[in-house]
Amino acid sequence: MAKSLYRIENLELAALLRDLREGGGMVQTALAKRLGRTQTFVSNVELGIRRLDLVELRDYCAGLGISLGELVGQWEARIAKLSRTGRGRSKRAVR
Repeated sequence: MAKSLYRIENLELAALLRDLREGGGMVQTALAKRLGRTQTFVSNVELGIRRLDLVELRDYCAGLGISLGELVGQWEARIAKLSRTGRGRSKRAVR
Protein backbone atom coordinates (compact mmCIF):
# COMPACT_ATOMS: atom_id res chain seq x y z
CA MET A 1 0.00 0.00 0.00
CA ALA A 2 1.28 3.45 -0.88
CA LYS A 3 2.08 5.92 1.85
CA SER A 4 -1.07 7.85 2.57
CA LEU A 5 0.46 11.21 1.64
CA TYR A 6 0.68 10.09 -1.99
CA ARG A 7 -2.61 8.22 -2.24
CA ILE A 8 -5.24 9.65 -4.53
CA GLU A 9 -7.65 9.86 -1.59
CA ASN A 10 -5.36 12.28 0.25
CA LEU A 11 -4.83 14.39 -2.84
CA GLU A 12 -8.59 14.46 -3.44
CA LEU A 13 -9.18 15.61 0.14
CA ALA A 14 -6.69 18.42 -0.32
CA ALA A 15 -8.40 19.46 -3.58
CA LEU A 16 -11.82 19.36 -1.90
CA LEU A 17 -10.63 21.60 0.93
CA ARG A 18 -9.30 24.08 -1.64
CA ASP A 19 -12.53 23.93 -3.66
CA LEU A 20 -14.63 24.55 -0.56
CA ARG A 21 -12.51 27.54 0.43
CA GLU A 22 -12.59 29.02 -3.05
CA GLY A 23 -16.31 28.26 -3.41
CA GLY A 24 -16.89 30.22 -0.22
CA GLY A 25 -15.08 33.21 -1.72
CA MET A 26 -12.28 32.98 0.83
CA VAL A 27 -8.57 33.52 0.22
CA GLN A 28 -5.95 31.46 2.03
CA THR A 29 -4.99 34.30 4.34
CA ALA A 30 -8.59 34.76 5.52
CA LEU A 31 -8.95 31.05 6.30
CA ALA A 32 -5.57 31.04 8.02
CA LYS A 33 -6.69 33.91 10.23
CA ARG A 34 -9.89 32.03 11.17
CA LEU A 35 -7.78 28.98 12.06
CA GLY A 36 -5.11 30.92 13.95
CA ARG A 37 -2.54 29.56 11.51
CA THR A 38 -0.35 30.91 8.74
CA GLN A 39 -1.18 31.16 5.05
CA THR A 40 1.64 28.67 4.46
CA PHE A 41 -0.16 26.12 6.64
CA VAL A 42 -3.33 26.46 4.54
CA SER A 43 -1.31 26.26 1.32
CA ASN A 44 0.48 23.11 2.47
CA VAL A 45 -2.83 21.47 3.40
CA GLU A 46 -4.31 22.32 0.01
CA LEU A 47 -1.25 21.01 -1.81
CA GLY A 48 -1.42 17.74 0.09
CA ILE A 49 1.96 18.38 1.73
CA ARG A 50 0.55 18.78 5.25
CA ARG A 51 -1.78 16.14 6.63
CA LEU A 52 -4.38 16.96 9.26
CA ASP A 53 -5.37 14.79 12.19
CA LEU A 54 -9.08 14.39 12.92
CA VAL A 55 -9.24 17.24 15.43
CA GLU A 56 -7.41 19.59 13.06
CA LEU A 57 -9.69 18.53 10.21
CA ARG A 58 -12.75 19.33 12.33
CA ASP A 59 -11.31 22.77 13.12
CA TYR A 60 -10.52 23.29 9.44
CA CYS A 61 -14.13 22.46 8.58
CA ALA A 62 -15.36 24.99 11.15
CA GLY A 63 -13.15 27.60 9.48
CA LEU A 64 -14.79 26.75 6.17
CA GLY A 65 -18.27 26.88 7.72
CA ILE A 66 -19.16 23.21 7.16
CA SER A 67 -19.43 20.22 9.42
CA LEU A 68 -16.95 17.38 9.44
CA GLY A 69 -19.79 15.07 8.40
CA GLU A 70 -20.55 17.23 5.35
CA LEU A 71 -16.90 17.20 4.35
CA VAL A 72 -16.63 13.43 4.68
CA GLY A 73 -19.79 12.96 2.61
CA GLN A 74 -18.45 15.14 -0.19
CA TRP A 75 -15.04 13.45 -0.04
CA GLU A 76 -16.60 9.97 -0.18
CA ALA A 77 -18.66 11.01 -3.22
CA ARG A 78 -15.51 12.20 -5.00
CA ILE A 79 -13.64 9.01 -4.15
CA ALA A 80 -16.56 6.88 -5.39
CA LYS A 81 -16.59 8.83 -8.65
CA LEU A 82 -12.86 8.28 -9.09
CA SER A 83 -13.33 4.56 -8.50
CA ARG A 84 -16.07 4.39 -11.13
CA THR A 85 -13.88 6.14 -13.69
CA GLY A 86 -10.87 3.96 -12.90
CA ARG A 87 -8.77 6.84 -11.60
CA GLY A 88 -8.93 5.78 -7.97
CA ARG A 89 -5.54 4.10 -7.83
CA SER A 90 -2.44 6.05 -6.93
CA LYS A 91 0.41 5.77 -9.40
CA ARG A 92 2.64 4.99 -6.43
CA ALA A 93 0.43 2.18 -5.17
CA VAL A 94 2.21 -1.09 -4.61
CA ARG A 95 0.53 -4.05 -6.27
